[in-house]
Amino acid sequence: MSKILVALGICLVLAGCGGTRPAVLPSTPAAVDEKEVLVEVEAESLIAPVKDNILATREQGIEAAKRAAIEKAIGVWVTGQQIVQQAALIEEKIFSKVGGYIKDYKVLSSGPDGEFYKTKLWASVKQADIRKQINDLGLLIQTNTVNNPRVVVLVEEYINGKPVATQTAATIIMSELIDKNYKVVDQEQIDKIKKDDSMLAALKGDEKAAAQIARKFDADIAVVGKVTSTVKPNPSEYLKETMLSNTVLNLRVVKTTTGDSLYAVYKNADLWDFSGEAASSKATARVAEQASKELAGTIAAKLYESVSVLITVSGIMNLNKLEDFRKTVRYLDGVSDARNRDFVEGSARIELTLKYGNAQLIAAKLETLKDWSIKVTEVSGHMINCTVTK
Repeated sequence: MSKILVALGICLVLAGCGGTRPAVLPSTPAAVDEKEVLVEVEAESLIAPVKDNILATREQGIEAAKRAAIEKAIGVWVTGQQIVQQAALIEEKIFSKVGGYIKDYKVLSSGPDGEFYKTKLWASVKQADIRKQINDLGLLIQTNTVNNPRVVVLVEEYINGKPVATQTAATIIMSELIDKNYKVVDQEQIDKIKKDDSMLAALKGDEKAAAQIARKFDADIAVVGKVTSTVKPNPSEYLKETMLSNTVLNLRVVKTTTGDSLYAVYKNADLWDFSGEAASSKATARVAEQASKELAGTIAAKLYESVSVLITVSGIMNLNKLEDFRKTVRYLDGVSDARNRDFVEGSARIELTLKYGNAQLIAAKLETLKDWSIKVTEVSGHMINCTVTK
């Protein structure tokens, strides 16, 4: 019997040597770099059509869509600041070799889209190759929070119509956002402008003022509103020696670039305690905790449903030049719309709506535009300041 088992064992070993071995993850970094890792993505491009040449238009649309697929991969590992600072290097080492990073692709749709030509494709991207190239350039980052928005929390509390100095709601909301990896403006910084006109206007419901304050702190979002508590003796026969607090929280989430409200949060609670102060404190904590969880789970999603970038550009001499610039940025990959906000004394504001990408990526593209000489002077959050130098 033992001889039979030994013979079987030998056969199994020999069979294992001749058959296909299961894949084993490499144990060294060098081996990981050699392993081809593919990721499937869908990307779109929107380009100006080549006049009277549909074949050239199609080809340019495909190449632009391939580049968009690579941009999605790059954005995972490179900070926006690095994209701006190293735009020429990234262009030379990565974007100039788009075809080398795409294993396979398939055009899903293509054709006219208004005044543009739209191409949508599926691509199998060599993710490991891109990551290795970025690492070799010294640009690789290791973080999951690069794209988390920066938030300023502006919340006042009232008891029986009178403002109180406590910051229970704001503290709870800020703590929850920080726990969820949001970047939050410190309360001490906010306290320094408590009596500013813009702050008073924001707390009264002026969304444009709230956006203005948020921009001062380079924040993408302002959470603004108030908590009001009405405290009175408890009407319950069994709790007549206690105080009851009816507390209502009303907040709005305001987008910094436009001053528009993304959504509102409403919470209320009725809680009692032996003193009015204790009752209102408990109720305020209750509604703030409920609101904080909703905000933490919703802000980022709402903000990036239709990401917008506000470009402030100086050196625009007339309306014709402004329209030329608007059309130019409208043609950029990833931009779905471009609208003029205002134009005063050679300085204009143009709001872009993005399908993908971010302000940093747009800023990098501005400085490489053909037929334009653009100098980007500042990029923060969802805002770009730049100058047309000639």
